[in-house]
Amino acid sequence: MNAQGISEVDLFTGLKERRHLAGDERVETFMVEAARVAIKRAHRTVLDIDRLYGYTSVAEYLTPNSLYEVHHALQLPEQTMVIPLNNEFSTFLVGILQACEAITVGHSKHALVVCGTNWTQYMDYTQGHALSVGDGAGAALIGPDAEFVLLDYATQTLSEQYGAMTMQTRESAHPTYKITEEQGLHSFQVSAMHGIPAMVLSLLKKHGLSGKDIALITHQASRVLMDNWAARIEPKEYLDTLEQFGNLTLASYAVTLAYHYPLITAPYLVLAAVGVGYHQTVLLFKRSINMSER
Repeated sequence: MNAQGISEVDLFTGLKERRHLAGDERVETFMVEAARVAIKRAHRTVLDIDRLYGYTSVAEYLTPNSLYEVHHALQLPEQTMVIPLNNEFSTFLVGILQACEAITVGHSKHALVVCGTNWTQYMDYTQGHALSVGDGAGAALIGPDAEFVLLDYATQTLSEQYGAMTMQTRESAHPTYKITEEQGLHSFQVSAMHGIPAMVLSLLKKHGLSGKDIALITHQASRVLMDNWAARIEPKEYLDTLEQFGNLTLASYAVTLAYHYPLITAPYLVLAAVGVGYHQTVLLFKRSINMSER
């Protein structure tokens, strides 16, 4: 129980199922499969990919990240730059942002963003947040002919909350994720609860938009948070996979986008992430083609 009188059990709610890797499975296998699907859906080949962004969390080694193994398994060209982004949980968003910037200045033509999580193996199951976490992977291909174009972004870094949420070695040599009882839950109940809608609404206002113009995908650790965000932002469509897959940490955004993509009717798309450190990032996209052209 924290200072606000809310326990982790009360905060991390909303899932009915979650997925976890079997004993002989590795998340990198699912990252490769997700990447192949993304490339195929974009009508491209591995030879078109000149940059690979993303992260495997938690990877086999402290370094290098197994995003390099994904590069090898996909048989991407040797000239394809691999850029691991260790900024849980906003890796997917930052990967898209960096890919779009590289494409805009002509340093890249087609970039792949791939995220995978195996966090069920690194949780302390005496803690209330642990059972909300699932394993999974997702990917997206970024290029100049994308259906949604990055319009703008916003970010906020609250570094005084550094250490509130960590993955570190504790009593044993096995890394374990931990949310501190006071500061960690404060990050969720205050910074995320109020910060995400404030950032999204400010970004929308900047472009003369409101919630009714957007499809929204957010971090999905807690139905309590998500219900608050829905009430504050009032999106046309709020897309999530919490009930089906649980909290997929850095892979949530890519998985949810792929799962619901054919159903998006809104002219704008917003991705909103929270992350350790502590930071929050929001991306705003505009649909570049008419629904009738899909």
